[in-house]
Amino acid sequence: MKGIQNELDLELQLIVSGTHLSPEFGLTYKEIEKDGFTIDKKVEMILSADTPSAISKSTGLGMIGFADAYNDLKPDVVVLLGDRYELIAAS
Repeated sequence: MKGIQNELDLELQLIVSGTHLSPEFGLTYKEIEKDGFTIDKKVEMILSADTPSAISKSTGLGMIGFADAYNDLKPDVVVLLGDRYELIAAS
């Protein structure tokens, strides 16, 4: 991300979602900001339950949130990073 941020021909637009925004998981989006990155959009999508039904509903909320974020930011390319179901919503 630093490489993109430092490249004059590129614009880094950062969307943060999922557990990064959860107090239960330490609000880790603050670490991203401490590392010098601006968060352009936050997509709230996590329901407190961890059942299959809640995960499906969280994914649906994420799809709506990412659709809005992509509509607002109008990215040319999207790079996804993560290892949880939140990426299904973003893709």
